[in-house]
Amino acid sequence: MLIYLILPRFSLSMKQRILYTLFLTGMMSALAFSQEFEVIFDAEPVHNHHDTVEISFTIKSPKDTIRLMIVEKAREYLGVNYQWGQSNENGFDCSGYVKYIFAQFGFTLPHSSYEQYNTSRRLTEHKAKPGDLVFFVTRGQRISHVGIYLGDSIFIHAPSKCKQVCVESLEKDYYKNHLAGFGSIL
Repeated sequence: MLIYLILPRFSLSMKQRILYTLFLTGMMSALAFSQEFEVIFDAEPVHNHHDTVEISFTIKSPKDTIRLMIVEKAREYLGVNYQWGQSNENGFDCSGYVKYIFAQFGFTLPHSSYEQYNTSRRLTEHKAKPGDLVFFVTRGQRISHVGIYLGDSIFIHAPSKCKQVCVESLEKDYYKNHLAGFGSIL
């Protein structure tokens, strides 16, 4: 089933969206969904201070639900300041951001884009799915930057250049020219 996630300025919480997605994909019964109805529809909307991003995503397995959760969690930190060497809610560098997001789901990753690349299973761009990692060579000849792939040639990362966690397109010349590849932790 193809899911289109519209990530609005005012949105449901991550738990609420996951419950709704599980219901839509048939992974949650109507009875269980109706028991969560008040939680999903009566809660206050979450204001995240960011532009809308549309992501298409196909849910085929429970692993894909984890991918969705990773993307949602990553999105929660849009606008958080870049801080070299950091990996917490107050600031992130690129690998610290990826490490922090994946840690929320029980994955232990190193705090180095180069080591995260070595830890991941290589993928072609065609095989990469939302929640996979995208790697770049921005300095020298080895991996020096990482982000989380969102699908449709976009990714989220903590770049030193824009100073905040943000969403970028792989179609931009800079990222096209420095793209090293994709990897999966899942």
